[in-house]
Amino acid sequence: MESVDRSKRILISVDWFPPAFRAGGPIRSTANLATMLAEHAQVWVVTGGSDLGETNPLVSQLDQWVSFPTANGPIQVWYGSDINRAFWKKKLREIQPHVVHLNSVFSRAFTLLPLRLLRTQRQIKTIVAPRGMFGKSALGIKPLKKRIFLSLTRMMGWMDSVHWHASSAGEREEVKTILPRAQVSVAQNLASPLPQDNPARSSERWRVVIIGRIHRVKNLDFGLKALLKSSSARPLEVHFIGPVEDATYQDELIALAQEHPAVSVQFLGGLPPSELKAHFQAAHYLLSSTTQENFGHSIVEAWAHGCPVLISDRTPWRDLADKGIGWDWPLDPATWATGLETALAANSDQWQAMSEASRLFFSTHVRSEEAERANLALFEL
Repeated sequence: MESVDRSKRILISVDWFPPAFRAGGPIRSTANLATMLAEHAQVWVVTGGSDLGETNPLVSQLDQWVSFPTANGPIQVWYGSDINRAFWKKKLREIQPHVVHLNSVFSRAFTLLPLRLLRTQRQIKTIVAPRGMFGKSALGIKPLKKRIFLSLTRMMGWMDSVHWHASSAGEREEVKTILPRAQVSVAQNLASPLPQDNPARSSERWRVVIIGRIHRVKNLDFGLKALLKSSSARPLEVHFIGPVEDATYQDELIALAQEHPAVSVQFLGGLPPSELKAHFQAAHYLLSSTTQENFGHSIVEAWAHGCPVLISDRTPWRDLADKGIGWDWPLDPATWATGLETALAANSDQWQAMSEASRLFFSTHVRSEEAERANLALFEL
C-alpha cells in the first residue's frame, strides 16, 4: 500500500475530538482518520475544549498542544477555549501544513474561519468533509439560514478551491447537487479494528440496542413503536444508549414504552466508546430507524461485534438480507412489522450464522485496505 510521505504535515479541524463522545459518529470518523494518518504523516488536531452540550473542560491542559496517543504513535491535539481568526492565522503560520482537513460545513470556529484564511493560501490543500450536513434531514434544521449561506457560497465561489471528502457515493451526489462544480472524492469512513472475541448471546430473550443521541431528528420513536408492536416467543429487551439532547422527546419515548409493559425498555444515557463493547456483545440486534445516515459508526461497529442490524434504507448499507447480516427496510410501519416478525423468529443457529457473517462483512467490506487507500489518496499533494 502506498504511504503518505512521513514528512508531510496534516492539520485536522473538528468541533469535538476524544475524549469527547456525545456528538457521536463524526468524532469516531475523525479520530479513526487521525489514527490512520499518524502512521504516514505528522498530524495536528484543533478541536473544542468541551464535549457537546457540556461546559466542563475535556482535559486539564486547555489552550496548549497535548500529546494524544494512537495505535500508530502520538499526534498533537489543541483543546481550545477560544478559537478565533487570530488563533488560526498563528497556527497556520506555525505548523505550515501541507493539507488541512475540515470536518463540518457550517461550523464557524472550525471550518469557516480557517477556510477564509486558506482561500489565499492555495499551496495548502484544503479538504472539507460535510459529515452528512448536506443531507435533506440535516438541511431541514434551520433551513433558511443554511439556504442563504449556500446560495452566497455558490455565487461568491467561497469553496471553489476546496476538495470535498464524501464518505459514500450518496454523499458525493448530495455535494454535487448543492455545489455542481465541486471536486469530490469518495473515501469511506474508517472503522475501529475488529474485536478478537465474539461471545455467545443469551437464548432466553432478545436484546435490541439503539445507539445515538436522544433527539427528535433521529426518528427513534418510529423504531420503538415497531418493536413494541412486534411479537416474539422470547421476551424482548430494548436498550437506548445515547446522551439526552431533548428531554421532552425522551419523556415521549418513555410514555410509549409504558403502554407496552411486556417489553422491557431502558435508557442508559451516553457512554464513551470504550464502554460500548459489552453492550454490542450482549445484543442480538442493533436497530436504527434513521431518516439519514452518511456512514453509521454504530451500524458497522455492531457488525464488528457480531451483532446483525435492523435499519432503515436511508444509509449507504443496502441489501443486507442477501448478505445475511441484517435487514434494511423503507420507513413504512407495515414493512417493519413484517420484517421484525422474521428477525425475531430466527432460531439460535440462524442468528449465529448472521453473527458470523456480520464479522466477516466488517473485515472484508468495512475495515478494508481499499477504504484506507481511498483515505490516504485524499492527502496526497
